[in-house]
Amino acid sequence: MPNRRHLLSMSVLAAWPWLARAQAEAGAGRPAFEAKAMPELLKALNLPAPQPSLEVSLQAPELHEDGAVVPVAFACRAPGVQRLMLCIDRNPFLLSAIFEPGEGVEPAFSTRVKMQETSEVRVLAVLRDGRVLSASKEVRITLGGCAGAADSVPERLGQPTLIRLQPTGEVVTVRALLKHQMESGQRKDEAGRVVPAWYIEDVTVRLNDRPVLSAQWGTSISKNPFLQFAVKGAKPGDRVAIAWADNRGNRRSDEATLAAAPA
Repeated sequence: MPNRRHLLSMSVLAAWPWLARAQAEAGAGRPAFEAKAMPELLKALNLPAPQPSLEVSLQAPELHEDGAVVPVAFACRAPGVQRLMLCIDRNPFLLSAIFEPGEGVEPAFSTRVKMQETSEVRVLAVLRDGRVLSASKEVRITLGGCAGAADSVPERLGQPTLIRLQPTGEVVTVRALLKHQMESGQRKDEAGRVVPAWYIEDVTVRLNDRPVLSAQWGTSISKNPFLQFAVKGAKPGDRVAIAWADNRGNRRSDEATLAAAPA
């Protein structure tokens, strides 16, 4: 008999109204992922020039050997954050990801990215008052990862997203590992042909039936994407559902239930 997670992932293929709405609302931002330089990105999103700010933080290694999997964590302490955007200057495309936190989600995220070479990594925080704050850090890369060789036997779609919920007081830390090849479109096969890009474009998180996070990703998010964030107000028995859709129309949704604290 199929378990609940399997039934959820199968039924979601037939009924995705809330992710469809999120994709439609985010669609205007997709051209931004084709930008190769900051002026082009700002023009695509109709944003002013970013201002460096100590209210924006970025954690990343100063030196990292494998450019295919570079851990980054970023946040903004300023009030009224609408978006956090992650950029890598010297990648084929500048914009890596956009995160739009909803009610109860702190504007602080961790993920892993691909870097083609040593580059400045930037975080832009878009505020409700129209300002754009920024922070940056140079990350030196020993071996570039944007066009690295893929696995000889690619992982199949359909593997569940691994979700872990860790409560600390009134805040629950959500850690998720999404199973996907995340092909960048920069790699060539043995015959010298470019392998088409294949990557997750949209991610939506819901607490019970309430959307709390929307994200758009580009081609430089690492294979089997990792995502970490914190949400306030979750109670034992509440459900956290994570859904994604990729650029080939594949979709998946999985959920986890917050357990009661041990007695």
